[in-house]
Amino acid sequence: MSKSQQPTLARAEWFDAAIDRYGNDAESWKFRCPSCGHVASVKDWKDAKAPEGAVGFSCVGRYLQKLEDGEQAAFKNKGGPCNYAGGGLFKLNPITVVAEDGAEHAMFDFADRPLKEASQ
Repeated sequence: MSKSQQPTLARAEWFDAAIDRYGNDAESWKFRCPSCGHVASVKDWKDAKAPEGAVGFSCVGRYLQKLEDGEQAAFKNKGGPCNYAGGGLFKLNPITVVAEDGAEHAMFDFADRPLKEASQ
C-alpha cells in the first residue's frame, strides 16, 4: 500500500476512533504490529517500560526481555512479539496521524476494527 493509500487522520479523529473501539481508558487501547501481528495494549507497553513514543509505533517485543535463545526476530511473520521499529529502514506502519502542528506520525493500526480495512 502506498503512502497515499494509507488512512490519514487528524490526531483528534484518531483519538475519537480509539475511544469508539475501546472507551476512555487509554491503557486498554490495542494495536497490532504490522510485522508480526502481535496485539498489545497501551498498558502492555507501559508494563514493559517502553517510552511513551513507542506505543503503537514499535512492537512491544523491543522492550520485553530477550527470548530464551537471546534473539528476537525483527520481522516475524506470525505470533510475535518481535523487534520491529516503526522508524527503521522498512516502514510498515499503516496509519498516518497528523498532529496539531502538522507533523505526521506513522502508527500501528487498531487491533479491533482496523482503520486500514475500513478505508478499502
